[in-house]
Amino acid sequence: MGKYLVKRILLLIPTTFLVCVIVFAMLRMIPGSAVDAMLYRYQSMGNVNATREEVEAIMGMDKPAVQQFFSWLGNAVTGDLGDSLFQNESVSHCILRQIGPSLELGIITLIITLIIAIPLGVLCAARQDSVADYIIRIAALLLQSLPVFWIATIVLVYPAKWWGWAPTTNYYSFFKDPAQNISIMIVPAILGAVTNAGMQLRYVRTVTLDTMRMDYIRTARAKGVNEKRILFKHSLRNAMIPVVTLVGGAVGMLVGGSVIMESLFSVPGIGNQMVTALGNRDYPIVQGCVLVFSLFTMICNMIVDVSYKWLDPRITLD
Repeated sequence: MGKYLVKRILLLIPTTFLVCVIVFAMLRMIPGSAVDAMLYRYQSMGNVNATREEVEAIMGMDKPAVQQFFSWLGNAVTGDLGDSLFQNESVSHCILRQIGPSLELGIITLIITLIIAIPLGVLCAARQDSVADYIIRIAALLLQSLPVFWIATIVLVYPAKWWGWAPTTNYYSFFKDPAQNISIMIVPAILGAVTNAGMQLRYVRTVTLDTMRMDYIRTARAKGVNEKRILFKHSLRNAMIPVVTLVGGAVGMLVGGSVIMESLFSVPGIGNQMVTALGNRDYPIVQGCVLVFSLFTMICNMIVDVSYKWLDPRITLD
């Protein structure tokens, strides 16, 4: 176990480096640049004498791209992600300020997703080809097929038009007003959960059915073991290994996976912040956010791999 963890931690280094290189290069390939955005801001403020060379020098973009990258990377290793080009604050402070709402929304969404997907997936497997199985699978496929932004737009527009009700979009911190905070988070969390639960429900059903066809399940039935005991103790635990892999990927997306919901429901999360930063060409913010996303995802995947040993003692990691 120890050697495996050391190997996985060491693999984080080249993977993170490649992510940083790709993001740094792609940001500078998209049309427009931070210099253009800053020049436009200066001109809108009446400073028409600012030249491109002066702005590049102020922003540190007058140096070669390779030098800019390694300068940023060297500071990032020490925990300094730089300063925002447009927000007059450090990238680290901006991420710390906005990662909380993203985590909260992601955790609530994941909990609701699991509450829907796992029990219904097991129910469909236990009652294969029944009326309930067909209804649940059709509903799951329908929810999985509908774009989440379309469902969210419908929820925002039509209840307000027909009944004069709309979800609250004025954000309140959980520590200041828990009830108001939950009322803001619950609608986007439910919408995100029902669209994600469709795929996970069908996956739980498939792996549970595959496990229930194994020889040791037939042996348990032949010995007269209770069907519920077979389902929950013998079948479900072994079926959870691929399900944990799927859930682990969802956990890795907790920080930045709710960008659409954050934008539509005005949740001041890190995903919403990155969309704004992309529009402004705020390179340090985007690079810092992607670095946090990638590290969080890789650590979650490592934890999922380690959890296999707990689920199935026969698995060896070394």
